[in-house]
Amino acid sequence: MPQTEVKIKIRSYHADNQNHVNNARYLEFFEEGSWDYLEKNPGVGELMQSLAKKGIIHVVVNINCNYRNAAVAGDVLRIETEPGRSTNRSFTWLKRVFNDNSGIRIVDAEITCVFIDTVSGEVVPISEDIKSGWPELSEKGV
Repeated sequence: MPQTEVKIKIRSYHADNQNHVNNARYLEFFEEGSWDYLEKNPGVGELMQSLAKKGIIHVVVNINCNYRNAAVAGDVLRIETEPGRSTNRSFTWLKRVFNDNSGIRIVDAEITCVFIDTVSGEVVPISEDIKSGWPELSEKGV
């Protein structure tokens, strides 16, 4: 499954004193998109669980966001998530957030992650075993 989407209704606690969604909230929405992707792609979710049992987790190392339009309380946002490019040491998530009613793009982002060994703190290369559990990483390699 190359892309998933999840919808979030903007509540007043998501908004700042100008009634706009605070930029930091989008990081939470991006995370919701990632969890949704893992739930809808059980093979990838199982891979992540298997790696975690071995002490290998994925962590965010860089986030690039383009804030394009404002969202306000009452809006319903559609968060689209898909894996982006990958190398032998990192992979990216591509995130796009739209106002679900108007279709206007609100934010897009590229989030870079690496796998790390929780004991050593070292980056773990994206091996063939990882790619076999998450084929899209092979398809989108550079």
